[in-house]
Amino acid sequence: MKINSLKISAVLSLLFVPFLLFSANAQWPANQAPNAGVSRFRWEGVVDGTSTVRIRGRQVNVQTRAGLPVQRQQYNFSDPLPRAAVDVQLVVLEGRDGVRLIEEPRANNDFTAVVRIDDRSGGRDLYRFELRWNDRNWQDNGGGWSGGAMPRNSEYVTWRGRVDGETVIRFRNNQALSQTVSGQGAFNERFQFTAPLPSRPVNVNLINSEGRGQVVILEQPSRANNFTVSVRVFDRENGAGNYVFALAWEKQNVPGNPGNWGGNNGGRGVSWSGRVDGRDLIYIRGNQLWVDHRDGQVIRDTDFRFFRPLPNRQTSVTVRRLSGRGTVRLIEQPSPYNNYTAVIQIEDRESGSDRYQLEIDW
Repeated sequence: MKINSLKISAVLSLLFVPFLLFSANAQWPANQAPNAGVSRFRWEGVVDGTSTVRIRGRQVNVQTRAGLPVQRQQYNFSDPLPRAAVDVQLVVLEGRDGVRLIEEPRANNDFTAVVRIDDRSGGRDLYRFELRWNDRNWQDNGGGWSGGAMPRNSEYVTWRGRVDGETVIRFRNNQALSQTVSGQGAFNERFQFTAPLPSRPVNVNLINSEGRGQVVILEQPSRANNFTVSVRVFDRENGAGNYVFALAWEKQNVPGNPGNWGGNNGGRGVSWSGRVDGRDLIYIRGNQLWVDHRDGQVIRDTDFRFFRPLPNRQTSVTVRRLSGRGTVRLIEQPSPYNNYTAVIQIEDRESGSDRYQLEIDW
């Protein structure tokens, strides 16, 4: 499908500014990918006693062996820890006492990395560490992509066609729509999805691209754009050039995929929205949710929807901010010490209120 050539307005032209965020030159060597080198997992939390941090896939499970439960836990992945025997390097970034890697991912521990933190001094302290690995098994073979291997545990869409000038291609669900910005645009287009693009925020990577010009991701999927990925193809030379590229994202809830922790298949827990002006805490236990207002103006226009209850056991909870200008962070994971309650803090320090939308998953 193709929309007739448009005179691009100043508003649309602003979309072409953020090349530094998602740019990739189409002349990359075959199979080079943005996240293909060293992968990283970074963790921080306040520890008072002995705790272990277990990392499997994209799931994190913290267990307190002695002392007080970990507070203010935060973490992020560049890539999931692979289901493969990889050598992991521990880099301690902050903390006054001992931090050790006591288990590396191997088949006998279901490919789990385990870090032990021993805070023996009085009181509590902030600990920060990073795990790094070179995922030699990062790619799987083929799967219908003529350019070669694709990321393991991924779904993807491949697009090919001829482009003359500048074209924006928007991918949503299992459809691709091209829009001509300048020149003759795109023609002889073909695309193929291995699965529909999810109707939820996911991180999409430009994996392979072939062609003489530039291929750039302009927008990642979000609620604001109806979960659409926008890709710009810019061919500066005379006439039309041939282009092929693939977009990949992690599979959602597949058997054996990183993300299944202790029988929990992962997925949506509860969605929440409200107007915040100040600082508020959101508490989640079972199928109950309540707000504790701490300072500023009372929260307004709140709404939430449970997709499933929070389990009455130690579970890894993640929070994703879809909208809102301030800070949102998970300050307590559910544990026996807080009656399996997740606690999320929202801080809005600017004048007036702002609308926040959160997705809280477990």
